[in-house]
Amino acid sequence: MQIFLAGATGATGTELLPLARARGLTVRPHVRPQTAARHPLGKDPDAVVCDLGDAAALEAGVRGCGAIVSLVGTMRSRFGTGDTYESADVGSARQLVAAAVAAGVPRFLLLSSVGAGGAGAYLQMKGDCERIVREAPGLRWTVFQPSALVSAPDAAGHHGRRELLPGMMALGGLVRALPGLRGVADDWRAIPIAVLCEAILAVLERPRDGEVLLGRDLWALAGR
Repeated sequence: MQIFLAGATGATGTELLPLARARGLTVRPHVRPQTAARHPLGKDPDAVVCDLGDAAALEAGVRGCGAIVSLVGTMRSRFGTGDTYESADVGSARQLVAAAVAAGVPRFLLLSSVGAGGAGAYLQMKGDCERIVREAPGLRWTVFQPSALVSAPDAAGHHGRRELLPGMMALGGLVRALPGLRGVADDWRAIPIAVLCEAILAVLERPRDGEVLLGRDLWALAGR
């Protein structure tokens, strides 16, 4: 299967790409033109170097793929560079879904967040992205809703984290200690990016169409 990987240069994409190729998947990593000159994926022979706003180039880039995997996302720390939730997240969802429909790509896997659609700009934005994917005509979709993502430790043993939702870590630890609520706790506790990647690969191999997968599902799909 060929997949188009949006967000390939981010933390999750960087871990997913080699794992997917090791599983025999042909991956077309998306690279923005302004990133291509300084990132190794800019020289990848299968890379699709284009702006997501270039509809013709994006449609050509996804054509022939069996699925689009969107890991696109920004953080408040990048707002100073011109990124916004609307442009980086919601905008990319619209552009990728439009390209999928136009090119006849049958499946779309979206990385979202636990609590999507809830209070606050971040969760509302994630809810908007999910709605765009779910409402696309004829598109088979799967949404992943992990809690905070934790990257692999660096040489000093420190872990990197994506932007955390307020109180998420404390809530997960408290709920997991209560009888019968382990599933709820797994939905909210931090999840290693490697676990998320294994879950995404499992869904690419065995589709879970029309499902929103929470933390408990991701841990199970990764066999943890």
